Amino acid sequence: MDLIIETDIGRDPDDLFAITYLIAAGANVRAVLISPGDPDQIAVARLLLQRAGVTCPIGVAKLGRDKQSSGGLHYDLLARYGLSRAAEPDGDGADVCAEALRVYPNSELFVIGPVSSIGRYLKQHPTTIVARATMQGGFLGYHQHLFECPRLPDFDGQDNVPTFNLNGDRKGADVFLAANIADRRMVGKNVCHTVLFAAIRASALKPRCATSEFFAEAARLLLKSTDGKKFHDPTAAVCHLHPEIGSWVRGRTVRRGAGWGTDLAGDGDHILAAIDYHALWDHLCHFR
Repeated sequence: MDLIIETDIGRDPDDLFAITYLIAAGANVRAVLISPGDPDQIAVARLLLQRAGVTCPIGVAKLGRDKQSSGGLHYDLLARYGLSRAAEPDGDGADVCAEALRVYPNSELFVIGPVSSIGRYLKQHPTTIVARATMQGGFLGYHQHLFECPRLPDFDGQDNVPTFNLNGDRKGADVFLAANIADRRMVGKNVCHTVLFAAIRASALKPRCATSEFFAEAARLLLKSTDGKKFHDPTAAVCHLHPEIGSWVRGRTVRRGAGWGTDLAGDGDHILAAIDYHALWDHLCHFR
C-alpha cells in the first residue's frame, strides 16, 4: 500500500505512534505533509523516517516558519539520538503531494492533522480520483446508530462537536470532504476518546523490526511522564489498514458552527460508530 500522510506531528504524541505503526505494519509511506511545518516538527518527522529506514519527501503547509511547537516526548527522542530540534522541509506540501501522486498514482491518503496541503492539492487538481482515504476527525452521535459502544457523558445527546483536525483548516476540510474519493472513512472522537494507551498496553507490545522497536522506545518514554494517552491517530491508522474491525454507518461529515457532525446518507462516506477493541489492540501490539 502506497500512502501519503498529512499530519501535525510533534504536537500531540499520537501522530508519531500512528505513523510508526503504519510503517511497521508494511505501509509504504511516499510523502509526509506537515501542518503547519515548524522546524521542530520536521526534525521529529525526519527522526522517525530515519529510524524506520524510509526515504520519502517531507512537505509543509507553510514554508519559512521559524516557530517551535513541539516538546516533551519529541524533544526527549531528538536528544536521545543527538539530533537538532530544527530541520528543513523538501518543499511546499501541495507540491510534494503532487509529485508523490505523479510517481505513485495509486497512493491512498491518511490524514491526522489539518487538511492543509492535501486540501490545496485537491483544489488545484479537482479532477483527481483517490481510491481510499481515512481521516481522524468528525463526530457521530450515539443516537445515529444501534451498535453497542461506550457512551461518554460529554458526548451523550450531542449532534455535533468541535474537532481539531477539521477546524485546523476548514477550507481544506471542505475540499477534502467534497473530493472524488471512492472510499472515504472518518474516524471521530466518539470512538477515539475511548481508546487509552497505558502501561498494560505497552507491556503487551511485540516489536519485530527496527520501526516497531522505535514505537516501543517512544512508548516507554511517554509513560515516564503520564499514566496514559488517548490514541486517536493510531486508532485511525488501524482502521485504515483494517476497516473490518470497525462498525460503520454511511453519512456525510458536515460543519455546524464551530462543530462537526454527521448527516446520515446511504450513499455517503463510512463513519466510524464502534470498534472491536480486542482486534484494535491486537493489531497495534503486534504491528500488523
